[in-house]
Amino acid sequence: MHTKRLATALLILAAVATGCAEKTNTPTVESIAVAATEAKTGKITASTVASAQVEPNLSVYVTAKTSGRVVAIPKEMGDTVKKGDVLVQLEERDSANQLTQASANVAQAEAQRAEVERNLARLKTLFAAGAVSQQQVEQLETQLSLVTAQVTAARATADLARTQWEQTRIVAPADGVLAARLVEPGALVGSGTAVFQLVDLSTVIVKTGVAESDINSIKVGGTVPVVVPALDNKEFTGKVEAISPAMNPQTRSFQVRVALPNPDGMLKGGMFAQVRFAVKELEGVLIPVAAVVERNGETAVFTIEGDKAVQKTVKVTVTSGDTVAVDGLTPGTKVAVAGQNLLYDGAPVRIGGGTNP
Repeated sequence: MHTKRLATALLILAAVATGCAEKTNTPTVESIAVAATEAKTGKITASTVASAQVEPNLSVYVTAKTSGRVVAIPKEMGDTVKKGDVLVQLEERDSANQLTQASANVAQAEAQRAEVERNLARLKTLFAAGAVSQQQVEQLETQLSLVTAQVTAARATADLARTQWEQTRIVAPADGVLAARLVEPGALVGSGTAVFQLVDLSTVIVKTGVAESDINSIKVGGTVPVVVPALDNKEFTGKVEAISPAMNPQTRSFQVRVALPNPDGMLKGGMFAQVRFAVKELEGVLIPVAAVVERNGETAVFTIEGDKAVQKTVKVTVTSGDTVAVDGLTPGTKVAVAGQNLLYDGAPVRIGGGTNP
């Protein structure tokens, strides 16, 4: 009898222990904090994004116009210059001597002409008094024509000598920044030798291609956003300057030229840029782009229904900045916009905050 009571007690203790164990091992699921917003009906602008490189508004190679030896380079790569600033000085002694001689020849020829003009004036006075013949006057008039021609020739020679002397100073053809120096002091350069590369970055250019289906939506004079990834995705505002009327047969696109003011010089030649062209305005169900997630290869959102998250597959039809238009949702539906990357279908949720890892 005692043995039976002991066995019964052990069975009761085992049952109690099992129940306690089952109660202790039941998992407690914490709700996930999320932020949510409602899907709304609205208008959104469809756009197309084109990639391109930033180019200087002006990029030229400054070249020598005469031959000579480099004696001075007063400017350096990276310097900002004005039109007419001397970039390179060539040896000028020979050309300066030639200019001096040519100027002297001009002065001599002009003095001879002045003397002939005075003589001719006196001779005409004498001719009027009958003291000299018509032939003598005509001879002096012929001499005046000859010395006048000599003056013209001397001036032309002096102008050429001055030009050659001026060309020993290689100057900036426009305002800009010196992007590269291509000569060294003491080097012998010839006519056409490049000495500097000059660029103008006060305004930069982006040339990109637009598909034929979108080109008629773009107008000259319109403004477009331009994003530069290298500058932390900074957005600039560009202006459409020109649109090619002919398609590029290789790319099947039309070239569009966009100009961007660059007063602080942040934009550099060669930087990668993305230009967004607005092509049409549509109406649809709009949600923040942050609400859209990828699940098992599908585009989805998590709707908030009570205290549960429900995964719903959607189709993004248009993206514009931080907003997307989607098919598969009705206006007024609450969707998670923060904390959604932690969710799964049926996950318990609570509204209040939410972060994404």
